[in-house]
Amino acid sequence: MAETDAPDEVVDVHVHMNPFWRMNADALATLKEHSKQFDRKMNLARRPEAFVEYLDSQGVATAAIINYVSPILGYTHDTNEWAAEFRAEAPERVLAFGGFDPRVADHPHEEVDRALDELALDGIKLHPPHQGINVNDYRTDPDTRGLEALEYLYERCVEHDIPVMVHTGTSIFSGARSRYADPMPIDDVAVDFPELKIIMAHGGRPMYTDEAWFLLRRHENVCLDISSFPPSNLLEYFPEVERIDDQVLFGSDWPGPMIPDIEQNIAAVRELPIPDATVDRILSKNAIELFDL
Repeated sequence: MAETDAPDEVVDVHVHMNPFWRMNADALATLKEHSKQFDRKMNLARRPEAFVEYLDSQGVATAAIINYVSPILGYTHDTNEWAAEFRAEAPERVLAFGGFDPRVADHPHEEVDRALDELALDGIKLHPPHQGINVNDYRTDPDTRGLEALEYLYERCVEHDIPVMVHTGTSIFSGARSRYADPMPIDDVAVDFPELKIIMAHGGRPMYTDEAWFLLRRHENVCLDISSFPPSNLLEYFPEVERIDDQVLFGSDWPGPMIPDIEQNIAAVRELPIPDATVDRILSKNAIELFDL
């Protein structure tokens, strides 16, 4: 068993501090149904200083707030500005992820430039099951719906040395299309952009973990974000995680549906029967290196 001593810093790369009040009625009802203390979480999203106090209570030094464009939830590119404004209230504690959807942007290239140059976001999140696109559609459908702008996004993220996070696996929200849950399209992106930092959120759970493992073994620029499945089950999904422990990032998915407080997930990682060095890489060191903290 790993010892319980904490690493120098715990970095949570997947926290949902979002403008929940902008969600459509169906999505908001789903979140309320599956979330404990929903009103408290809404309050934290309105008060960055209270969110930092929450991080302190959970033993988290830095948290990446994951915002993204999702037509089925009601989130638009305006969430990028909200994320940057939230981060501005606690820049030493918060990393701001925004989103991009070339189909709903009037000027896709300008939207990318605004996110990276003006707002200086720390990462971009793509959500294929919510957006109805694959991350490699710039190859298969380059002239339709502006999807060539995905290639532009990846090029600009390489220039800025920031990661692209890709949701893999299913989603409980109404309207999510699970045929886009397969992480394999990431293979094309990793081949075409070997210098791009790619975070594979959720590891393809529950039915695509074998594909996720293949991608991790093949591509050094692909990282696994362990958010959304209980950390106590990590070795069931990825029994040889020690082999790629320099590519694994701690993410809680808090306060997503059915996710406990962050400190419970941290404790579960520390209790895994893996070496202390692997625990430290997952909870801290890999993210510190990835984001140059």
